[in-house]
Amino acid sequence: MTDLVVHHESSSIKRIVKDDELRPGDVVGVHRMRGLYDHYGIYTGNGEMIHYADPSGDFGTNIIVHRTTLEKFKEDSEYIFVIDFDKYIQKNSVKITDIITPLGINVGNIFKLLLGSHYHLYSPEETVRRAEERLGERHYNIATNNCEHFAIWCKTGVSESTQVEDFLQKISKIKIH
Repeated sequence: MTDLVVHHESSSIKRIVKDDELRPGDVVGVHRMRGLYDHYGIYTGNGEMIHYADPSGDFGTNIIVHRTTLEKFKEDSEYIFVIDFDKYIQKNSVKITDIITPLGINVGNIFKLLLGSHYHLYSPEETVRRAEERLGERHYNIATNNCEHFAIWCKTGVSESTQVEDFLQKISKIKIH
C-alpha cells in the first residue's frame, strides 16, 4: 500500500483496513482493474463475504447474491476498504443549492433529498441478516441493482451506487457539437 493511496482514501468515505480489522456487517470494497471500478460486499465474519457477482468473478452469465471467502472476494486487489458511514451519509445529504443549479434543476439530487431522511444504519447483525435474506437473488442490473446498491442497501435500507451517480454526472457534462 502506497502513501499516495492511503492519503487519497483517508479523505473520502472509504477507510483502508487489514483483514483482521473487519467486523461482521461492514460494507467492504476492493478496487478492480487498477481502480477502474470498485466491487462491494458485506463481511459476515469468519473470513466470509456475501456479494452480488458471478461465482467465477465479478461479471459473467450467472450473477447472483452468494457467499464466498474474503480471499476469493479480494482476488488480486492490493487492499480492502470499508465505508465510513458517518462520512457517507454526510456526503449524500443534499442542500437546496444542490437541487437548483445555474443550469436548472438537478433531478438526481431531488431524488437524494427525498430519500435522505430514509437512511437507517442497521446494526451489524441486522446488516448480515439483510444480506443473507437476499442469498440466491438473480436480479442484477449494473445501473440499478449492482454490488454497491446491494451492499449499501443491506446497511442503510437505501439502494444507492456512488459509482453509477459519478458516471452519470460525468456523462451529463459531455458537450456534443
